Amino acid sequence: MNNRILIIQQIIQTKKVRSQEELAALLAAQGVQTTQATLSRDLRKLQITKQHDAKGSSYYVLPGQATHNRAAESILSLCFSGQMGVVKTLPGCANMVGALVDEHTHPALMGTIAGDDTLLLILRENAAAAGLTAFLEGFIPGISNKLME
Repeated sequence: MNNRILIIQQIIQTKKVRSQEELAALLAAQGVQTTQATLSRDLRKLQITKQHDAKGSSYYVLPGQATHNRAAESILSLCFSGQMGVVKTLPGCANMVGALVDEHTHPALMGTIAGDDTLLLILRENAAAAGLTAFLEGFIPGISNKLME
């Protein structure tokens, strides 16, 4: 059982698995045979949930992975002016992104203010935007690709 659980976690971390049938086939390809009922119990035990991508399709994510993925997919742009950064998000997502940023501390960041679709990043005097962007990339993959001049 432990081997099956580890393989399920590995598959879900590395692939966008959209159904239990697809997951069962991927397990079978690795020599792990399981029933739909066992797979359902495993997914519940691992607290695996489904998340929607930008195209509206859903796929399985591990706990914690959902917030990081959802944050990355909801960011439309990032730009800096002086000691302020503005993150534009999909409507209703700025608070989630702000909470994720606030979970991680960085000496360059004094604080954040979130609205509905805009997150304000307030940098300390003489802090470099490039350093903060690299830091954000560490837990919001792809954010540096949204950087605008």
